[in-house]
Amino acid sequence: MGRMRTGLILSNFKNSLRVLLRPALPLLRAARTLPARYKASRIASQFQTVKDISVCYLTSNFPNRPALRTEFANGGAVKLTFLAESFPHSFPRAGLLYTVSSVDHVAKSVIVRTAHENGLKIVLNQNGVAYPAWHGLGWEALNMKMQHVYEQADFIIFQSKFCELSAHHFFGVTSIPSQIIFNPVDTTLYQPHKNHFGRKGPTLLLGGNQYEEYRFKCAVQVLQQTLIHLPDTRLIVTGKLWEDAEQNSMEVAQKYLHEYGVAEKVEFTGPYPQDYAKQIFQRADILIHTKYNDPSPNLIPEALASGLPVVYSASGGIHEMVGSEAGVGIDVEQSWDKISVPDPIQMGNAVLNVWENIVVFSDAARQRATDHFPLENFIRDHQEIFSRLIS
Repeated sequence: MGRMRTGLILSNFKNSLRVLLRPALPLLRAARTLPARYKASRIASQFQTVKDISVCYLTSNFPNRPALRTEFANGGAVKLTFLAESFPHSFPRAGLLYTVSSVDHVAKSVIVRTAHENGLKIVLNQNGVAYPAWHGLGWEALNMKMQHVYEQADFIIFQSKFCELSAHHFFGVTSIPSQIIFNPVDTTLYQPHKNHFGRKGPTLLLGGNQYEEYRFKCAVQVLQQTLIHLPDTRLIVTGKLWEDAEQNSMEVAQKYLHEYGVAEKVEFTGPYPQDYAKQIFQRADILIHTKYNDPSPNLIPEALASGLPVVYSASGGIHEMVGSEAGVGIDVEQSWDKISVPDPIQMGNAVLNVWENIVVFSDAARQRATDHFPLENFIRDHQEIFSRLIS
């Protein structure tokens, strides 16, 4: 009992200390990053401006190059693997600095400011913003950091109309030239399969990284609903789970799977390099996307190009990408203050509808990708923007 009481006292003391220190946390974090910020500032001061399309990409490990397709990259960094193939990373000689809002660096603001002062043109690829429901405490500080880059840009590429509306709502409407360019997909690499012919149930895919636990739980409930009618249904779950300690997340996940009686129907792939993604899509039939307010994920065009229709939370930028024929959206309450999870029963019914018409939906998905997201269009649009800025 004495040991338990001591542990309780220590726990209460730690919690009280966190509350007392919370107002000072931003200052403590800033102090901790001072050496890295100073080093980045010195490196950025080496920029040598040239008047041609020489692009420096601001990655999390600036001034190093972006990842290759054969290396690990996720989120906003994936598009840099495509761009760097056509416009190679150049440092210190550069005419343009290309930065993505969701690709962070401890000294991002310093690097952008230094590049701007040295005469480089700043191209910002603006993804989502921070808001209370998604980020929680401290969302204002993250937005302030993003807004600093937003206001210094010479050109802004919004990844969807939703991304543009979000930035205008939280950062303000800007007169900086801009354009909406969706994330691309290599349609020659990602190809449809015909595995669903003759099968009695679909293989569902919960793609990307599962940083929010609710996404996984909703998908499991959708699987359970689908199994009632299609007992051969399976679910593939990709990427990292929601806790830094992966084992803790897996224990929670397995407990949840057993609670719903679907443990034998679910497979986890873990993280994977980009060039392995096509193999995962080839094994699946339908993408289920349960994330709320997803701005513009690479996952969607990759799935569509692979012939996977999408059953999704009708929030964020997903409907813009999927359209009305390549999948089914489930309405959710719209808010910046709370997460709305799509109803699993409605999602399950949508999966049944798509599976009954899988050939029609699969063909529409592929057509959607080739019409709206081909990599060559993405490169062409960037070429035009870079040329205008340099000239």
